[in-house]
Amino acid sequence: MAPRIFLTGASGYVGGQFIPNMRAKHPSYQIISLVRTKETGEKLTSKYPSVQIVIGDLDSSSLLVEQSKLADVVIQAADCDHLNAITCIMRGLSAGARNAPLIQLSGAASVLDICNGVGQRSPRVWDDGVDLDEILSFDATHVHHASDKLVFSEGKKHDVRTAIVAPPMIYGRGHGIKEWSMGLPWLVGMFKNRGKGFVVGEGKTIVSSIHVRDIADVLVYFAEQALGAEDGGRVEWGEKGGRVYFFGHVDVIAREMKGKGMIETAELDSLTSEEADQLHPWATFMYGSNMRICASRLRGLGWTPKQPGVIETVFEMLE
Repeated sequence: MAPRIFLTGASGYVGGQFIPNMRAKHPSYQIISLVRTKETGEKLTSKYPSVQIVIGDLDSSSLLVEQSKLADVVIQAADCDHLNAITCIMRGLSAGARNAPLIQLSGAASVLDICNGVGQRSPRVWDDGVDLDEILSFDATHVHHASDKLVFSEGKKHDVRTAIVAPPMIYGRGHGIKEWSMGLPWLVGMFKNRGKGFVVGEGKTIVSSIHVRDIADVLVYFAEQALGAEDGGRVEWGEKGGRVYFFGHVDVIAREMKGKGMIETAELDSLTSEEADQLHPWATFMYGSNMRICASRLRGLGWTPKQPGVIETVFEMLE
């Protein structure tokens, strides 16, 4: 029987991209997708008829337990901070007979850094190899701390293999129901609304980034390793992109928007944190902070990004 993959977040940005990436390599695999409504399920199956739908959400505890129990691997690509979902998925996996693992899509927001002030560059680059012990000891002041810790503790408790994939800023057009991420499209919307672009502070922060199709390939790779070898393949289960100045993003976006007549000038205002947060409550968090990572462990497994960089996709986004 073909492997059975239970996927949450199927109607989202990354989860929606996982489906075509997996189907392209393994068309016979069963993908059972959790969606909130029948209408969303119909949208998904109209694009991918072979996908099976279950209706529910991350609070549908019995459904999560049931589907995880039947799965050969679970991909949790919905809200990574939903603790009930993690607990229920683990209960289901531990009750199953397939030694199935959980692959949790988290985020590198846990290493957000404004140590030199909002809008200022930080020299710290977090490496998932040499800095692993420090990363695993993050406390509650770090974003995603509670959910990441719960994945590992529940994995140990139930003897379930676990892996956390924590991408930085994700960009590019996806092939699922949700085509675009939040960060840069939200920024374009704010530029349009105010008629002019901006940076937070001096705009010198640095963010790492990865294309949505590349991060979906990472999830596919982990699933393949889980399904293809009794010992989990090359992945070390359990506890054990590019780099661009933020100004470089917004300068290109503003110039392209000016060229398309979307705003009147390509000049950029410098906003304080308070001014930026009036435009969007997450503005400082997303546009005034550093998030610098190096995925040395992932590259050590043979993974390399294949998609175009952030700047190359700006033109596509504005279309």
